[in-house]
Amino acid sequence: MINIRTIRALDWPAIMAIQHECYHQLEPEPLEVMSNKAELAPACCWVAERQGKVLGYLLCHPWRAHQPPPLSVPMQTLAGDEEFYLHDLAVSGEARGLGVGQRLLATALEFACNEGYEHVGLVAVQDAPAFWRKQGFMPSATRKPLDEYGDGAVYMRLPLTEPA
Repeated sequence: MINIRTIRALDWPAIMAIQHECYHQLEPEPLEVMSNKAELAPACCWVAERQGKVLGYLLCHPWRAHQPPPLSVPMQTLAGDEEFYLHDLAVSGEARGLGVGQRLLATALEFACNEGYEHVGLVAVQDAPAFWRKQGFMPSATRKPLDEYGDGAVYMRLPLTEPA
């Protein structure tokens, strides 16, 4: 059974290992930057675990629409609440195919709907744009250059509807 829960301090070594495993086209963000998201928005940063082992994570936070936050820089504050921003979703290789990413995403979308957000935004990196399209996200205009996110990075958004 896979359990989704908010991040705890003891999860960071596993989260950092998964990040290192998953990102090969851009420099992984340091612990200080990663944990900063959970410090500013602890209710919307999650891990998926099975039998106490972290299999994946999703870091989210409120943000300005159409202006993704910078990478590798700790945030002093959350810059707006125009959209629910999915900063980083990663799943360990051993958990691929188990639906971990979809479970984490479903948790985030339910949270965003319950909090009244109308849109979810993200920057898809590496080979992820196809995954995000399958989840209903569509490319959207951004006021910010995405060079720091690597080649082929795409800002994408998903409109939210009220839960049934």
